[in-house]
Amino acid sequence: MKNDLERTNTKQAKLKLSGATCASCVFTIEHAGRKVQGVADVNVDASKGEISVSYGGNAGSLERIKEIVHRLGYSAEIDWDTVRDA
Repeated sequence: MKNDLERTNTKQAKLKLSGATCASCVFTIEHAGRKVQGVADVNVDASKGEISVSYGGNAGSLERIKEIVHRLGYSAEIDWDTVRDA
């Protein structure tokens, strides 16, 4: 975790991912996603078409990851049904 505030308010969510099929895609998305302020961790499972995110509770972090994924040339949609406290 990046700070104590995030530790107490950490949430987890998933984004539906398409277009990412290789290890390089996974690395690129994870690396870029982990740079987003408020994000504790990002894990991509290309075979499931899923991005798992642990973040500080601000939904803006999820929107930012979605934007980054789109800029990288892939498609992502937040699965709001998966948002939960960590």
